[in-house]
Amino acid sequence: MIYMKTADGKLRIVVLESANIEELKKGRPAKTADGSVLIAWCPDPVWLADQLMNTDGDGVEVARLIDEAAKRPEKPSPRPTHKPHLHKFGGES
Repeated sequence: MIYMKTADGKLRIVVLESANIEELKKGRPAKTADGSVLIAWCPDPVWLADQLMNTDGDGVEVARLIDEAAKRPEKPSPRPTHKPHLHKFGGES
């Protein structure tokens, strides 16, 4: 993995290698060296997004859902694209 960030920290770039991708597909998330970015893979991101919106953003619950999502059957591609959705958990502003 190559991990870079701009001097102001606003942009982070992660370049994965094939071995990283294989580990992700096995349900093993990758983490950047500074621990600020966790990368996971999910074969059914629509299901995961729906589940995440039903949580309060609790890290343990999010991790459990990502683990569960990694075991779901892969959905066929191409999936329809959607505009980005920003979801605020709890009292976040």
